[in-house]
Amino acid sequence: MLTELEKTKRALAGKHRAIDDWLDARQALLVEYIRLAGLTPARNKQRSLPSPSELQRFCDQLVDYVSAGHFEIYNHVVAAFEQASGDKLELAKRIYPHIRECTEFALEFNDKYSNADEAQMLLLDEDLNQLGPVLEDRFKQEDRLVKALQVVESLSAQRV
Repeated sequence: MLTELEKTKRALAGKHRAIDDWLDARQALLVEYIRLAGLTPARNKQRSLPSPSELQRFCDQLVDYVSAGHFEIYNHVVAAFEQASGDKLELAKRIYPHIRECTEFALEFNDKYSNADEAQMLLLDEDLNQLGPVLEDRFKQEDRLVKALQVVESLSAQRV
């Protein structure tokens, strides 16, 4: 996921401030996810549950990220499509359901773990393992949106 993020950042760097900030937030979320999921050498050695504050920080980042993508970036891309071609429906039908599903999953994860008790914490590794592929799919769909935005803006610039 980090490799794909780096490719996306290289391709889009400096083109839109909001997208740059959003990709930085994605990177911070990914780093925290990797650390929490025990995919770092330090966590693999100790294999302990994260502290409540670590988990809360991750939940906050997760909600902030999916909210920004869901409400800000998606709306920006749809508006650009609407201006360029008037055909936002096709884009929405293909990509939005994936983004919506991820948003719902992320919010459920947040609800479960933002104030988790000990019994819930025992399910954290399993839930993090489910969250990873959901985030990966979302990142792919978001990248499709942003690439589509680039195409639309390029075509719009050629018309001028």
